[in-house]
Amino acid sequence: KHSDMKKLATLCKLSAALAGAGCTGKTEKKSASKGPVPMTHILICCRSSNEGVIRFKVGDEWITNHDYRNIDHARAILSTIQQAGINDVIIDLTNPSQWAETPASWPGCQPGENALWETETKDQIATIEQVCEELGMRFVMFIGNPAAHTLAYWNGIAERIWKSWAQKDVYRKYGYGDDRPMLVVFYMGEDFWKMYDAAPEHEKNYLAKFRIGTCQVNSPMNFTATDGWGYRNRSSSSDNKVRFVCPNEGVAPTQWKRSTLQEWEEKVVWAGEATEYCIFGSYDDTCDAIFWGIADTRESRNAYKRYPGDESPDAYYNVVKNYLSDRAK
Repeated sequence: KHSDMKKLATLCKLSAALAGAGCTGKTEKKSASKGPVPMTHILICCRSSNEGVIRFKVGDEWITNHDYRNIDHARAILSTIQQAGINDVIIDLTNPSQWAETPASWPGCQPGENALWETETKDQIATIEQVCEELGMRFVMFIGNPAAHTLAYWNGIAERIWKSWAQKDVYRKYGYGDDRPMLVVFYMGEDFWKMYDAAPEHEKNYLAKFRIGTCQVNSPMNFTATDGWGYRNRSSSSDNKVRFVCPNEGVAPTQWKRSTLQEWEEKVVWAGEATEYCIFGSYDDTCDAIFWGIADTRESRNAYKRYPGDESPDAYYNVVKNYLSDRAK
């Protein structure tokens, strides 16, 4: 009997390894896509930036003010992203006020400017974390521009992220032989690393613990190996490991315009030619007009925020969904 039990345990382990299932019958979540890992940003603040009316489809409703503190809203949005074939999201936490507990606790604050940590950000992150755990999704955090608010400030934020979230399974690690947790910085690579290299150790000791990805901001740039994580038009790391695309043309805000559906389709395919990560804009960032989510944009005052022509509210979403679905076959 003892021998039979050992054989049974061995068969169970083999079955789990082959099928992703344990003896309990539970199945491990498998990636729905082949090729580079698909990701998208999500915007948890700045609903006032719609400049007119933009309604996102949240569950069965069309609303202008979805709120990631509301677990039903978070479940609806993240489920919709997952249904498009994306299981990893990047939370936009680039504004220092999102981390501040009092108005005086971050550089460059204006008199009377709100500190959002206690009133908004803390609960937004907690809800996203809970829903990601429920859905088998993961998240990483996107921090702000160190040129505007100092590298030392964001190193302090990196410490909070490291101690509070980065060790958890729900927080995405880079992979591909690098088990560090990921962190995205709103700054271009060549300038970020010059600043980083010049800083004393105590101003970067927590940033050093992460695999850092960098972004194009508002000007042309020479792309480095850490670029390609956002946040304008299309960009790629210099080694083609990471590519970013969004359905907004141009880099400087004066050049922004909404990509046509065909242009968006071409961008999505281009992003999918990265070797490790492809980032599809933001699901709901109306502030920088890089969103592709299911939205009624007809009443926005800005052309670069409106889906052009007679495109349906889910047309840009379906481009991503169809591409990732076809790639998974």
